Amino acid sequence: MYLYIYDSFLSHQKYASLLAAIEQRVVDLDIKGKIARLSILKNTLELVRDAVRYGVTTVVAIGDDQTFAKIINIIAPLDVTFGIIPVDGKSKIARVLGVPPKELACEVIAARIVKKLDLGKINNYYFLSSAEISNAKVSITCGSYTLQPTTELNTVRICNFGWNKASATSDPTDGILEAIITPFIQKWLTKKELEPTVLPFTKIRINSEVEGGAAILTDEQIILKTPADVEIAPHMLKVIVGTNRLFA
Repeated sequence: MYLYIYDSFLSHQKYASLLAAIEQRVVDLDIKGKIARLSILKNTLELVRDAVRYGVTTVVAIGDDQTFAKIINIIAPLDVTFGIIPVDGKSKIARVLGVPPKELACEVIAARIVKKLDLGKINNYYFLSSAEISNAKVSITCGSYTLQPTTELNTVRICNFGWNKASATSDPTDGILEAIITPFIQKWLTKKELEPTVLPFTKIRINSEVEGGAAILTDEQIILKTPADVEIAPHMLKVIVGTNRLFA
């Protein structure tokens, strides 16, 4: 049984025709299910738990990358399969998973190619794509070794997939996260990135000298604080993917 979760921003009238097209395609492909619409008045965790209790085995999020990040963290501990329908072509997560935008994504849902993907975990919070710390002096402890960036002018990016802007993509099925430490030089109003250091790991601890802790932005949505224990949660999430995905 399917549960389709619409993000709250889709209540705007401009999305009405798109949602109607998606709903019609879902019916045509015989993958219809329950529909839930998010709002500030609804507890999303309870909504999903209740649906699973009543037989839902596949949760499909309709929205953007922020939508998917929210739902992933809720369903990660549950034994369900996750699918996405992006409402436009801007989703980085959809690109890596090989899912086209709008009603075309329904074809992927119906084909139901399921892969078990790794998740990153920071303290008790899960993330699918990446977490980032910018402009803060931090130390990274991995086993008996400690690595400390030599300057505050750096970005520390923890990646499960998609860290390289050019071509390389971290594999979300290999049981490894990468910490990419990229220093840069500030020149007037611009900055020049230097060669990054890449640290593959399964578990690290991040500390900082910033009062109140350095901010960690996960999947471009949730802000956490150091100190933080970061680790891989291998094969944690069952995800419906397309044939054009950027991993095996």
